[in-house]
Amino acid sequence: MAAPAVGARLTADLLLDAEAIRAGATLIGDANPLHHDAAFAAASRYGGLIASGAHTAALLAGLVGRQFGQEGAHERASVGMEYTVRFRAPIRVDRPMRMEWVVTSVQPARSGEIARMAGRIVDAADGTTALTAELVVLYFGTE
Repeated sequence: MAAPAVGARLTADLLLDAEAIRAGATLIGDANPLHHDAAFAAASRYGGLIASGAHTAALLAGLVGRQFGQEGAHERASVGMEYTVRFRAPIRVDRPMRMEWVVTSVQPARSGEIARMAGRIVDAADGTTALTAELVVLYFGTE
């Protein structure tokens, strides 16, 4: 089975409440009080808790594995080869966000196909881009 086609898109809603922000930061070992202490975060320039960058980057990358990795899962597997992330704006507590990916290129490789993807997390209300990303994935058969 081949990689997703050029132009294929993935989208998913994202809403992180205080518990999810704290749990994500705890899981990755990020002790920054902006992710844990509501009073501290409220007094900061952000006015409340914000999600850890590593947490949100992982959620965005995970979307590719959940969606593109599941179609034809018995016929293909995939591994990430590169992942580049740029943080543009904070992801605030209880703020509706949208995760998006688009496949920008697919090229044959010796052991399968390499797909390049462009991703982002965007504020669903005002369109502010919080995070941009590029991902390179090798798709290969499991036979």
